[in-house]
Amino acid sequence: MKVLIGLTGNAGAGKSTVARMFSDLGFTVVDADREAHKVLGHPDVIAFLKEHLPEALKEGKVDRGVLGEKVFKDPHFKEEFERVVRPLVLEQIKRTIERSDAKVIMVDAALLFEYGVADAFDTIIVVWAPEEELVRRLVKRGVPEERARAILSSQMPQEEKVKRADFVIRNYGSIEDVRKQVEQVARAIMRKIEEVELSWFL
Repeated sequence: MKVLIGLTGNAGAGKSTVARMFSDLGFTVVDADREAHKVLGHPDVIAFLKEHLPEALKEGKVDRGVLGEKVFKDPHFKEEFERVVRPLVLEQIKRTIERSDAKVIMVDAALLFEYGVADAFDTIIVVWAPEEELVRRLVKRGVPEERARAILSSQMPQEEKVKRADFVIRNYGSIEDVRKQVEQVARAIMRKIEEVELSWFL
């Protein structure tokens, strides 16, 4: 029986940094974005893009820049595209988890709540930072401020995610402070797993 941990947070929260810290502690981490990229070549995705966004196909491959721009600017297209790609991504992640020999698997997924899969996880960790800090970080990455705010407004509010989390890592101090929080959460998760396993024998 595998223990599934969901790691999530809004754009700019620093989720990838936290994921790397958990990986350094020995956790097996599945990157949902990387898994999503794997399904872009699926026949269903290609067929959809041929019909609705042919300019996103270059020599049979998907131009993620063109696709991302369309998804951002066209809510109807985004909804239709996600209807096609969402089940493929979830199935891809499921296969990756099933193939892993790890007993404890962390899934790094920005849209964990938005995709409606939170109940599939035994534990959920939310990475949080002040809203203006999220905007500042996205702008620093080269995202125009207006677009950064639009991206954040399209995601579930942080406050709602925090309410539904088992653990919250506040990522707006020093990197050492964040690492300490990660280590504390890691210890708490492993204690919880050990207690559950012990109960099986009592």
